[in-house]
Amino acid sequence: MTLGLILVLCMGAVMLTVGLWASKRIKTSDDYYVGGRSLGPLVTISTQCATFVGGGMTLGWIGMGYRYGVGAAWYGAPQALGFFFMAVVMVKAMRKGNSFISLPDWFDSLYHNKFLSIISALVCLIVPITWVTAQTTAAARMLETIGVPYLVGVLVIGGVVILYSTVGGYLAVAYTDTLQWILLLLIFAGTVPFAIYYAGGFGGISSGVEAHMMNPMTVQGMPGYTIPLWIVSGLVSGMGLQSSYQRIYSAKTDRVAKQGLVVTGIATIFFAVLTAFVGMAVLRLGAPADLINDKVWPWFLNNYMPQWVALIYTVCIMMATMSTADSMLNSISLTITHDLYSKFINPKADDKKVLRVGIIVSGIFGILALYWATGGSWMIALFGMSYTLGAGPLAGAVMTAALMKKKANAKCLAAGMILGAIVGFITLKVPALSGIPAGGTVFSFGSCILVCIIGSLIWKNKEGGNDL
Repeated sequence: MTLGLILVLCMGAVMLTVGLWASKRIKTSDDYYVGGRSLGPLVTISTQCATFVGGGMTLGWIGMGYRYGVGAAWYGAPQALGFFFMAVVMVKAMRKGNSFISLPDWFDSLYHNKFLSIISALVCLIVPITWVTAQTTAAARMLETIGVPYLVGVLVIGGVVILYSTVGGYLAVAYTDTLQWILLLLIFAGTVPFAIYYAGGFGGISSGVEAHMMNPMTVQGMPGYTIPLWIVSGLVSGMGLQSSYQRIYSAKTDRVAKQGLVVTGIATIFFAVLTAFVGMAVLRLGAPADLINDKVWPWFLNNYMPQWVALIYTVCIMMATMSTADSMLNSISLTITHDLYSKFINPKADDKKVLRVGIIVSGIFGILALYWATGGSWMIALFGMSYTLGAGPLAGAVMTAALMKKKANAKCLAAGMILGAIVGFITLKVPALSGIPAGGTVFSFGSCILVCIIGSLIWKNKEGGNDL
């Protein structure tokens, strides 16, 4: 426990130091939300990878590999499709003129429609508001494993995240992401080979598990349509988050932005496949059959690695959850301040005032996240629905707009997002889908696209119209 607390305190001190350093470089809202558009390849790649292939994500992927075998890779690997699509189709258009900060900015540049701008901003809020609370809760639960009471963990973790991300903005987010990603790679390189080795290598793994686990087209115990649902939901993953577009806008050049997306896609495929084998290796080593996903890899570390290694990994995972929380908190501030406040509530506000409001909004929602994390499970339940309700509809509108451009109808894009969220909510109540991770996302995404395309073909977009 003592070593764990020391590591946590050191981690917190490093993050606060990064936040204070970043705060000295913040002069404008561009600095606060997209790092002054100055990030190079290493930071751009690291912050993308840390968000989508971070510690918490890979922990869950190992658990799915332990449960389903090679077929579990379909849950994570298809995320690469979205990243490759953005790199090929969207980067150049979204960085045109180098003036956008948020996704609604891009929509506004194409359609100049208030209704679409407001709806897209509201949908952008669904995922991050729930994720800040969920990630704070997850980090506090990890602290419990080294003897820190849950409430104390929430206050400590949440307090650190609020301080460094609020004062340091996107730069603090990006640089702590970089630190987290490098540490994760190091701890993975130092532990995963042991799991593979102890299980008898890849040959020992393949011969020591049930045959269905080595069939990449089978997810035992899940419906036959699970893999197609995962492929589509993976495509949605990156395109459905405001934070993904911040990373496109923050890159120094178009080439750097594309590199970040392409490398993240490659890393997603690699880690999705690797973690499936790691999960099977842990199963081969005799892990109890009733372990939940997030407990599979910690079981190996606690039983096969020195205690200090398990502690370091726990702290790295906690850093990953904090890194996701800070990214989502900055995204909330961007959406409320830039996309709603400065455009519709107080369009005459100068940049300094917008920056001040953004810092205040970040602090307020950080405190709310602490309150929600200590006040019950309703926000965590909403977190489980957020991708279906938010990311699916948003990705559907983005893909339609990217492919149809000004031929798409602005009001139909907005209507598609609304209907997509409604359809997604309905599908969450369907028993055949409720047990499939991200299963409902396919329907919120698909229904949004149908409304956007069919509506746009019927009603041609009136360029320049900004009526509600």
